[in-house]
Amino acid sequence: MDKRSFHFVSMPITMVMDRIERFVIPENRKAIEYLWNMNILTTQTNNYDNKLSWIAIGDLDEENSRAFWAYANKHRTAGDDVPKVGIVYGGKGFSVPVVPGTRDIFEDFKPLFDILKMQDVQKDGYMTIEEFYIKCTDCKKRILNPDYHPLPHPNVNDYDDPHAYSEAFDKYAESLNVLRTIEVFDPEKCVKDLTEYLADVGLADCYDEEEGKIFLNRRLYEGHMRYKKLYGEKKERSI
Repeated sequence: MDKRSFHFVSMPITMVMDRIERFVIPENRKAIEYLWNMNILTTQTNNYDNKLSWIAIGDLDEENSRAFWAYANKHRTAGDDVPKVGIVYGGKGFSVPVVPGTRDIFEDFKPLFDILKMQDVQKDGYMTIEEFYIKCTDCKKRILNPDYHPLPHPNVNDYDDPHAYSEAFDKYAESLNVLRTIEVFDPEKCVKDLTEYLADVGLADCYDEEEGKIFLNRRLYEGHMRYKKLYGEKKERSI
């Protein structure tokens, strides 16, 4: 195996899900698939150049976020020689002191993953109908952006709480993505109905009409529906 073949900075999650064998080293795949099955998306992971194994994750729901940062704050003085939850290279996530390529690292990560529960697919896994029209169709127009206010880069030394630093960094990163002008949905430019536009880009079977959410791929849609079914059954039993 050519270890140089896994040198990627960041790839769209849909592309990674479709071709995990191309973008994720073999030793990390089981762990990442496990997170995906919990509807927790990943943003980056180590390759063979790193000295330890780590996985950065995307959005968490409120309950999982509380659990994640409570654990991170409780163990924030731990060194890199023990499994960690908190800030890793690439964002928030998990790390274990296993040299990449040594072995499959799922069992090393599993106790950390157990901090979290299965959640519904969060905002990094779906679009609203309006967002879909803007991102995937010509039904849009450009206007001046009233939210253009770039922020300064936060200094990690100014924060005792890693969660607070993560939130500040996220806001800073978000501000970099704020453009002077933005595109907004323009219904006057629509020439067909939503189902036809969805079919045009292969997302016809990724739409939850009840919630008005269009998922980035079929796997995320199925994860969302699986969560709804599980949550609905638990809610019915509790009544």
